[in-house]
Amino acid sequence: MNKKITMINLDLSIDTGTILYVTIDDLKFSADEDQVTIIVEMENNGSYEFIDEIYLPEDALVLQGHDDLKRYALNWVFENVEIVKGF
Repeated sequence: MNKKITMINLDLSIDTGTILYVTIDDLKFSADEDQVTIIVEMENNGSYEFIDEIYLPEDALVLQGHDDLKRYALNWVFENVEIVKGF
């Protein structure tokens, strides 16, 4: 049988988590509950490519929910996105 992965030992311990995400136009901002960063990705032909990583300040290492993530996302957009007139 052709398996994709070969392992010597498999513990079968299972961990779960929650990933919050917010999309603004083609930008996706996601944060895992146990990480101290927000990942910024941009949709490109149906898949997302990495753009940036936002490091959370030490006093805000835990996002309380989507509203916190939206605030960080909008701040990032205002500081990093240039809007130009179309052709």
